[in-house]
Amino acid sequence: MRARRTDDASSGGLSCALAATRRTARLMTQFYDACLAEAGIEAAQFALLMALDTAKDKGQAALGQMLGMDKTTLSRNLKVLREKGWAESVAGEDARKRCVSLTAEGQARLREAKPAWRRAGERFREEMTEGEWTAMWSSLEAMNGAVGRAGERKNS
Repeated sequence: MRARRTDDASSGGLSCALAATRRTARLMTQFYDACLAEAGIEAAQFALLMALDTAKDKGQAALGQMLGMDKTTLSRNLKVLREKGWAESVAGEDARKRCVSLTAEGQARLREAKPAWRRAGERFREEMTEGEWTAMWSSLEAMNGAVGRAGERKNS
C-alpha cells in the first residue's frame, strides 16, 4: 500500500481523491471551454469529435471505453453532436453493429477548433515546470491503472 497524502491544501481543501480529481476535471473543462468558445465548441464536444476522428473502432461500446464514459452519458453527448450535424450513425462492418462517424461538417468543426485547443494546451503547459508536467502524466497513468485494478477487485 502506498503512503496517503494527509495535507489537503493543494486539492482545494478536498482530501477525498474523488472530490479532488472531479474538482480538477471541472477546472480543466472550464478552462478549455473558455479557450474553445471562439471556435463555437465545448471541451466535451471537442474531445468526442477527436475520439471519433482517431478511433479505429467507432462503435459506442469502444468509444465509451476509450473515453471512460458510461453508455447513457455517451449516448446523450452523441445526440448533441448529431443534432448539430457533426456526427451520424452508420452501419458497421457487421450489419448488427452501429457505428458513429464524423460528418463533413463535424470534420470542419474539428479542424477549425484544433488551433484553439492547441493554444489552450500550450497555455496550460506553460504554467507547469518540466517536473510538474512529467509528474502529472505519471500520476494520471498511475491513477487510471489503480482505479481499473480497484474496479476489477470490486467485481471479483
